[in-house]
Amino acid sequence: MDLIADNRDAISRHLLSLGWITTAEKIESIESAGAGNMNRTLRVTLNSRSIVLKQSVPFVAKYPDIAAPVERIGIEEEFYRAIADQSELSQYTPGVLGFDPANHLLCLEDLGPSLDFTDLYDHNARKRDSSDSHEELMNLVTWLSTLHALPNLDMHLPRGLDNQAMRELNHAHIFEIPLTPDNGLTFDPALNAVAEQFIDDEVLREQANRLGQIYLGRKPHDSEKVLLHGDFYPGSWLRHPTVGIKVIDPEFAFLGPPEFDVGVLLAHLTMCSYEHSWQTKLLDNYDKPKGFSDPLVDAFAGIEVIRRLLGVAQLPLSASTETKVDWLHSARLKVLG
Repeated sequence: MDLIADNRDAISRHLLSLGWITTAEKIESIESAGAGNMNRTLRVTLNSRSIVLKQSVPFVAKYPDIAAPVERIGIEEEFYRAIADQSELSQYTPGVLGFDPANHLLCLEDLGPSLDFTDLYDHNARKRDSSDSHEELMNLVTWLSTLHALPNLDMHLPRGLDNQAMRELNHAHIFEIPLTPDNGLTFDPALNAVAEQFIDDEVLREQANRLGQIYLGRKPHDSEKVLLHGDFYPGSWLRHPTVGIKVIDPEFAFLGPPEFDVGVLLAHLTMCSYEHSWQTKLLDNYDKPKGFSDPLVDAFAGIEVIRRLLGVAQLPLSASTETKVDWLHSARLKVLG
């Protein structure tokens, strides 16, 4: 069953066969439920309620020429199931209404019209400096800290949540492609010059490779493994006018180093133009797991900045080219330690 808006009758029959809707419920409309990258995501409005359907396909929905593991929707379902009995976590995520593994289809509660946090990338926006935004970010950091402290992982994750295939995909885009010669990516002249410099920097590429091996679980790290969200950035956070903050899209989740999630978070706060001093204050809400390494956080933050500015997955940044170049040079130093 292809989750395409034009397949209205097929979707209706399939939902009925799964028992996700009743014969009294009729589909009134089907529309996109957001501008996600990885999966097909539709909002199905019924005569009595609405639901959100997500389906993974063997490619990235936004970039059909990029192959992707079709089993990723099962990872998302397992993540939500793992935190379901932890109210401090699950109250910030959508509820799971059904899962159809044969069709790689997940049914979630509809949170209603929501906006993600990508407006934070506009450093001229007043919202970035508002007390509401600061409180929201503090709550998100507290959520991440609670996730990383989740007890009894063996009980919560019966399938282990290895997610190796998705990690391989992400690994290529974070640690390899931006630093690979002739990768086919072009930017404005100033960024192209930095990209060429970085590609020629053998030490930088060696350090990126080391970080990549830690990410893949092939190189040890001192911190204990925790459950990671795997893509903890403003595009994975929703701001709803009545239900508040929600965290979505954990298809990159896996058991690994907590420094990765924290590093990604700090990288994006940098690209939202938050000062380092404020980032440090924000992390006062994060309880560091045993063995946590601040240098490893910095290194992951640096490689995430490089990936986002010189890689495939570009962000809606309002920063000037000069600022981006400054971010890149600072990121290089963080990766090099």
